[in-house]
Amino acid sequence: MIEEVFNEIKEEARRSYIKIIDEEEILVRVGFNIVEDNIRDDIPNFYIRNKDEFYKLLNEYIICSTKFYNLDITKNNVKILLTFLFSNITVGEMSSLEDYVKKYINFINDDTLTNKSGIKDTSIGLLNYNVLKQSFRQETPYYFNSYFKEGTSLYYLPRISFGISDGVCFIYAIQNKDSKYNIDPKYNLKVKNAFNTINSSINKYRNVTPSFIITLTLFLSFLKENNISKIKVESPLPIRMMNRELVTNYKIKLRTMQAQIKPEDLNIFIKELQDKKLTNDYNSTVKFINCFNRLKIHFDSIFLSKCDIDDGIILSVIDLQTKNALLKQIVESKNIYNIDKERYNGKIS
Repeated sequence: MIEEVFNEIKEEARRSYIKIIDEEEILVRVGFNIVEDNIRDDIPNFYIRNKDEFYKLLNEYIICSTKFYNLDITKNNVKILLTFLFSNITVGEMSSLEDYVKKYINFINDDTLTNKSGIKDTSIGLLNYNVLKQSFRQETPYYFNSYFKEGTSLYYLPRISFGISDGVCFIYAIQNKDSKYNIDPKYNLKVKNAFNTINSSINKYRNVTPSFIITLTLFLSFLKENNISKIKVESPLPIRMMNRELVTNYKIKLRTMQAQIKPEDLNIFIKELQDKKLTNDYNSTVKFINCFNRLKIHFDSIFLSKCDIDDGIILSVIDLQTKNALLKQIVESKNIYNIDKERYNGKIS
């Protein structure tokens, strides 16, 4: 069944969309080409070096991922999992799908951080953190979750999507998905005023949101506590970026064909979609990479290499010493507790 489903995906991806039949038909608008005889210039090309090894690894991935996400091994579920798996590939990984699939198997099976949690005491409240499971639609199986708490007031920090393979932590995204929970205006103001001190005396990379630096500082401290000092910051994911353009164009075409919208309203709709795409592209490239350039300013003992958009970053954390008062609290504060928690609480976020 694995080979049959893979062949379906391979053919459909060349047309820039993949059909998945659930309760209703779902079109996943991602385009790529599995190279056999023909190479395409308009979409990314993937290479299989050893077909036997490749299908063996795909089978292994399906077994561990269906168990991880609590899914039955049906044709439809296999198709969904493989489609989203391929959407997370970087340019450098396209030359060997075997190595890429191995890495994602490791992401699912590695439990170095999955049972860890902690609380640190800071001047703006208790800083809580743990690792949670997320949907297969996201870049990685896990994300780092953190938030400040004072009384009943909460301030959620951006999520960090990551995976661990062979002792290296791969960071794929930093996303402010939980901002809707930051609902206490008075506490929000207190936290944001403290965050503004992060920009004090900083001239370079000021486009980075302070909350991103806070959550990254906590995450790096967390990694160090668990003896992980090597981090790979992945370069932008071309399939996901291209997908935003495909979806944008599809929505524009659909609204135009429906002819149920005034021309002036259609133009507004098109501009909103295009602006959103440009913002997302910027955030997932320049801003993402600059988060780590900015960290280097605060922490001299962080070593960066390959620091550019195309190759990503290899980051080594020797120590975490900083002069910034808030960041200093985060890296030097001892955990109030650090206990094992359930690997997954039953809710996919």
